[in-house]
Amino acid sequence: GTFDDMRQAISTYFYDQNEESKKKKLDLLIKETIPFYMERLEKQIKENGGYLVNGKLTWADLWVVSLLDLVNKYTERTLEEKYPLIIALKEKVLAIPSIKAWVAKRPVTDW
Repeated sequence: GTFDDMRQAISTYFYDQNEESKKKKLDLLIKETIPFYMERLEKQIKENGGYLVNGKLTWADLWVVSLLDLVNKYTERTLEEKYPLIIALKEKVLAIPSIKAWVAKRPVTDW
């Protein structure tokens, strides 16, 4: 499905050890791959009342917000900046008290 396809596309960039190849993959991710999936996520959120599935918070919402956090960190970008519904979903998830508390105190790691 969309989530696994997106994760797999991003993983090929993360795990590439060749800097020249990695730079090309990042360019492709930023210009084509990420927008392709972000547009689909934006549409899905619109069709489901502000969430990805059934108009309520699910694991899918948590997964997407977590993946965005990681990808933004490693690409040094805010990939959702052109997608207002994804931004709104991210804000809702990060405002959940237990998640907000964890994000504030979580250890800084590479992953």
